[in-house]
This record gives sequence, structure tokens and C-alpha cells, in this order.
Amino acid sequence: MSDPLSLFGLTALPADQSKLQPATTTPQPVSISSLRPPTTPLALRVDEYCKTHLDEDTYRHSLRVYSYGVAIATECFPDWKLSSDGGKLNETWFACAMFHDAGTTPAVMQSTRLSYEFWAGIFALDFLQEGDKEGAATKDQAESVAEAIIRHQDVQPVGNVTLLTTLIHLGTLLDNIGAGSQFIHPDTIQAIVQQYPRKGWSGCFKRTVEREKKQKPWAMVSRIEGFEDKIEENGSNAGVTGKYD
Repeated sequence: MSDPLSLFGLTALPADQSKLQPATTTPQPVSISSLRPPTTPLALRVDEYCKTHLDEDTYRHSLRVYSYGVAIATECFPDWKLSSDGGKLNETWFACAMFHDAGTTPAVMQSTRLSYEFWAGIFALDFLQEGDKEGAATKDQAESVAEAIIRHQDVQPVGNVTLLTTLIHLGTLLDNIGAGSQFIHPDTIQAIVQQYPRKGWSGCFKRTVEREKKQKPWAMVSRIEGFEDKIEENGSNAGVTGKYD
């Protein structure tokens, strides 16, 4: 069996994204057909939960994040060996992208004192290991997803994070504030947004952040200064404006 660290995206990478070394500085367009979500029993179970429990804006955001991650890895970091043609790393990344905002629903936010990413990570850890053998994750796979979700707003340049956490940072920051656009071709972004429209995502997410900080002033998201303004500046277009400092 392959090393679980590489199989499930647990390889350590520098938290400082400026230290990442892309294979190219001129990423080429990636076709939307090569970014299809996985259809394994586990992935289908995850997708069904998210379709049922997430609002449409958050569901489409999660699919964009998944697609951005695959496209960025394909073009700029091929050594990560992430592609949408199957494999446990792709399945693990899909579960992470789809569940990363599972704690932002109004019902969940009102039911817990936990920061929403902490709740989502704990939820994913349990959910992924449930079900029959074919549709359940191993402990290593579920813990990789939980680690990345819990740290998906822990954006800072000190120490290390997992490969999966790097992916969720790249995908969410691109969609939310337009950061990291140098790792993806504008045509790829446009194709992804056409497939999964942003519509009013920036306003939706800004309200979520404001609600989280009002209900839980201690929340993890409070450490990102000016986050709401960066989200609003990014607007409702393809997610290529703005810069994360």
C-alpha cells in the first residue's frame, strides 16, 4: 500500500505560500471536463450530504474550490500527483473542499460555540468514517480532511501545513479574495465560474463572516484583519481581483 502521508495529502509543506515552487510561471488553460468531481462511493456520499445541507451559494463555492485546487495542482504542482482521474488523493481533496464550510449553515452556527471550521473538521472526521466499508474513509484519510478543514483559515507564513491544507488555502483564497491567481490561467477560472456561477457569493460569504464574528468574537476568522473588506473588493466576478497580504 502507498504511504498514507502522500496518499491522503499529509505531506508537510511550508505555510508560507511564497516558498512554494511552481513548475511553471505560465499555467495553461485546463478544460472543465478534466475537473469533474470523483464518483467513488465516498465522494457520492459527501456530495449528497452537501447538496442537502448547504445552501446553493456555499455548495457552488465548494465545487469551485475543488476545481481550482485540481487545476492549480495539475498546471503548477504536478509532483503533488493530484488529478481528477481517480485516486485517493483526489477523493480526499474533494471531501475536504466540499466539507470545509459545512459549519457555516445558520443552524450549525447557532448550535455551537466552536469556530465554524473547527466544527466542520470534527464533523468531517466522524462522517467520513461512517457508512459501509466501500463508502467509508480510513482513519488516516478522515484525519487529513479534518486537519485541513480546521486550519483552512489559519493563513500565516510560519511553520508547516499539510499538502491538503495548502490546497484548501489556495482554493478558498482564490475564490474569496482573488489571491493566488498567478497559479491558474484566467480561462480556467472563467470556465469554472461558468460551470458553478458565483452569483452573489462575495456578499453571502461576507455576511457569514460578520455573523460568525458577532456570535463568537473569539472565532478563528477574527484573526484575518480586514477580511470582510477583501471579500467585498473581490466582487462577484471570476475571483481574480484583490490580493491577500
